Amino acid sequence: MASIQPYQTKKNGKKWLFKIDMGIDPINQRRKTTTRRGFSTKKEAQIAASELEKELRDKTYVRVTDQTLNQFIDEWIESVAKNRMRPSTLNNRMGIIKSKIKPILGHIKIKDIEPSTIQSFYNKLINEEKLSTSYVRTIHNLLSSMFKYAIKWDKVKVNIMEKVDAPIPNHKQMKVWNKDEVSKFLDTTEDAPTHIAYVLAIYTGMRMGEILGLRWKDIDFYNETIHVIQTLVRVNGGFDFQEPKTKNSKRQIAIDDYVLNELNKRKDQQKTKSELVVTTDIGTPYSPRNLQRNFYRFMEKAEVTKIRFHDLRHTHATLLLQLGEHPKVVSERLGHSKISVTLDTYSHVIPDMQKPTAKKFSNFLRGQNVVKSEI
Repeated sequence: MASIQPYQTKKNGKKWLFKIDMGIDPINQRRKTTTRRGFSTKKEAQIAASELEKELRDKTYVRVTDQTLNQFIDEWIESVAKNRMRPSTLNNRMGIIKSKIKPILGHIKIKDIEPSTIQSFYNKLINEEKLSTSYVRTIHNLLSSMFKYAIKWDKVKVNIMEKVDAPIPNHKQMKVWNKDEVSKFLDTTEDAPTHIAYVLAIYTGMRMGEILGLRWKDIDFYNETIHVIQTLVRVNGGFDFQEPKTKNSKRQIAIDDYVLNELNKRKDQQKTKSELVVTTDIGTPYSPRNLQRNFYRFMEKAEVTKIRFHDLRHTHATLLLQLGEHPKVVSERLGHSKISVTLDTYSHVIPDMQKPTAKKFSNFLRGQNVVKSEI
């Protein structure tokens, strides 16, 4: 039963408070009481006390923490992030926390953070710091994960992130090379040790980390397939090899005689024996940053459209779709989790593919010969 009592304040005169027995603390075995003050009338204190007593009976009571977001994040990192995240992902998220979240929001108690607080934070990052919406969406997902555990651990009563809208991504027009540019670039890099990296990116759609993590034993020369087993990632200033992120990323990719010949040429060129296909001259893993620099240098030399290394993957997919390849096959080669990801990513190519389809359908209805597509 709650104890309702009046008390005097200097500024506002008579106020009311209540005290409730919270039971025995299971850790120190001491009896706990909670006191709530500041009620203008005895009736208000009684109503608030009854609500708290009901929460205690129903076991829905949450004692809101006084932790700042900084303090909670440190707890979340130790209990969740370090145990559930891949080292490369953890390294990336720690950078975001240190540079963006903690400096702006870290000092605020998590119980005082409101949806408008987070929305203003996003606006600052996008409008003042000129960060991309995709980057801020990563921050949104990170905060959402944190507050999910804040609820789970009874730190707060309400998950405010459920009331915050993630920034709408600004889709930039994808840049890819055409057939002539691909040929021009590969001709320029033909004698370079990194040539095989570009061949693999263009002819298989593999990601940079997958190419740099490719081992000779992952290539089945007899069956003409590449097995994507691991990926090279940068962790804490060094390199590490990890399994691909998703089940679909771990895949087999069919290759042709041209790619096989280029792989054999690369094997003959390697000065030191290494299990990796793409290495430095001394046989060590090739840095993603150095490969990116190498790529930009050869682009300038070849005088082709300036794109990112990742756009070689987009080039592979786009050219396949323009050739009429079924999106499911393209999806499998890229290692997408769902075919819908492929369709959404390359929707700009699909409309051009509809023209022959429309003509084919019209010819069928008008009784003209129709050549069936192979799927």
